Amino acid sequence: MDLSQAEIRAFNATVETGNFTRAGQLLGISQPAITSQIRKLEGRFSQPLFDRVSRGVRLTAVGERLHRITRQYADLDQLVGELASPDGQGEARVIRVATASPLVFMPLLAAFKTAYPDVSLRIISGTTDECRRLLQDRDVDIGLFPMSRRTAELASLPYATHHLTVVVPAAHPLANEEILSVIQLMDYPLIFSRLDSYTQQRVERAFAGKQLRPVSHVFMDSRHDTCEAVVHGLGIGFALENDIRPDPRYRAIPLLETPEPVQEHLVWLKVRGEFSCIRDFVNLALEHTCSAGAGTTMVPDHNAMHYDGAG
Repeated sequence: MDLSQAEIRAFNATVETGNFTRAGQLLGISQPAITSQIRKLEGRFSQPLFDRVSRGVRLTAVGERLHRITRQYADLDQLVGELASPDGQGEARVIRVATASPLVFMPLLAAFKTAYPDVSLRIISGTTDECRRLLQDRDVDIGLFPMSRRTAELASLPYATHHLTVVVPAAHPLANEEILSVIQLMDYPLIFSRLDSYTQQRVERAFAGKQLRPVSHVFMDSRHDTCEAVVHGLGIGFALENDIRPDPRYRAIPLLETPEPVQEHLVWLKVRGEFSCIRDFVNLALEHTCSAGAGTTMVPDHNAMHYDGAG
């Protein structure tokens, strides 16, 4: 099947904007021209690519599969544009970042903005799995999250390590302990995070390792909310030590059953490693890991003197 670049651009622009008129505005062509390209593209398939809805269009299952394939063509357009304009005189640069650990990576994000003040930063917070999906779907350029498993398509740079802690109110009977076991926690109400969060998965493994099945009646979506719930007596919570801010109202105490640290990574798609924004971000991270951030153990790769884009 010989798809034209015009058809692919029209299709991807329509997906991005949600209707033919805005797709035409994005590409600088008329709405009828977009409609014509989409009609030609849909004529190559036995099923429609879009469902027409009241205010635009929505991808069908076939359209979703096609979009996963064709979005890489946008990468090609951008790379060619960067090659044609190496001095950066083209469109304003934007880097999209998804992070599961905003407090850990905020110094790096601030350093990047200082080093590249003309680059726009778009930052999304989410769970580790959400950040990974955004990265794999090309909805972001860089992921900042713990890497619990490696995949062939992702390249990563170790950035920092920290440990899982138990968050207890300052006046709690356990607050003066130097380390806590999950066995000690079974007699107290517990606050759990979202089941798909990396922190909660580690908590569940810690209890399972002692053949314990804790019950929680309070579930929180964010670390900040967890800490506030702890302060207000809703139970004992859990958080990675550098994902929460120091506060005299509670203590974060290491958990005996999770002695191994969690390693935070900077992650990108290997096939997108030649993008200038990704290359610049990774190179800055390599420099930044040479000096430890407050309360965070940095893991610099002293053998990596520069980033070559290959991952």
